[in-house]
Amino acid sequence: MITRVAADQWHAIEDDVVVGCGDTMRRPDGRMFISIDAWHDAVFNRLATAMLAELPAPLYTMVDAEDPDTTSNWRRAGFADQRRERQYLVVGGAQTTARPPTGVTFTGSEGVFQAEVEGVEVGAVRILPLTREDGTPRIARIVSIEVRADQRRRGIGRALLVHALGALHARGFDIASADVDETDIATILLLEGVGARRASNSLELIWQK
Repeated sequence: MITRVAADQWHAIEDDVVVGCGDTMRRPDGRMFISIDAWHDAVFNRLATAMLAELPAPLYTMVDAEDPDTTSNWRRAGFADQRRERQYLVVGGAQTTARPPTGVTFTGSEGVFQAEVEGVEVGAVRILPLTREDGTPRIARIVSIEVRADQRRRGIGRALLVHALGALHARGFDIASADVDETDIATILLLEGVGARRASNSLELIWQK
């Protein structure tokens, strides 16, 4: 029996035992991601059918690119390949120093750090600091790294990212993660340039009614 136990959670129950569960999460960019954890493919199928009947399209999910069984389950449910991503991890405070170019200053704190030239924003790094239930730092997720087109190739992105990671490290966030489209070579080189290491390869899939 499939039961919706919360606005964002479903359970598959057999003989009073939970044999599978599904949930949703809306990311900061507004996209809704769905995940299912089930003991058997048949349970996965039942959960997927029930959830997709109640949720609005489009929906997204992420799977390990090296896990063909899970990928096959999602494709069977109607999901199609969207893009491939690399997940990178970087240790806070381990980066080499990187000075901003002449005339560039850094502002911001918490989750948004900006690079400015004479008060005009030319770059930004957005980071989501994730904490444990007791409020202690867990991991910082790098959401985006942006530099204005006419200001690129000056080292602004690298210096700003090092600055942001250093500020978060001072607050106790020792690890930061980033998910990068494998075709985004500029961001990949930037992350690897500050010591980030690849942790996994992921496949993003999309479902549309």
